[in-house]
Amino acid sequence: MTGQLTYVPPLSIKCGCFEGSASEVPNCRSWLRMILCDYPGDVLWVAELCVTELASNALAHTRSSWIGGVVWVRVEFYPSMVRVVVRDNGSEKTPTVKDTDSDALGGRGLALVRSLASGFGHRGNVLGREVWFDLEGTPET
Repeated sequence: MTGQLTYVPPLSIKCGCFEGSASEVPNCRSWLRMILCDYPGDVLWVAELCVTELASNALAHTRSSWIGGVVWVRVEFYPSMVRVVVRDNGSEKTPTVKDTDSDALGGRGLALVRSLASGFGHRGNVLGREVWFDLEGTPET
């Protein structure tokens, strides 16, 4: 048969849960740096930048910043890539990559993630949404 997708499960998964506060974004970044410490510096740098953007977006645009809200970060390890997933508490809004004016003060986060990552996407609804990015690479050790 042609055209069928084959599901490949991750080799391993690591998960972190962070309070729905902007002060927790650096903790998301530090946690991810620890999880990916064996990866090359360029992969680590892009991962930190992208998780900062996605966690910040989750807090700015979803219920994750409400009282009791949280942001989950999940790292899925595959043979030649890593996927980082940020899950929020949901919103009526759907994430969109905007074409922004070069002088705009905001709105570039998802475009930045899309341009740096080897893959990018989202799924979910008002109850919760996952936004992810993929980075090609393997641990150095």
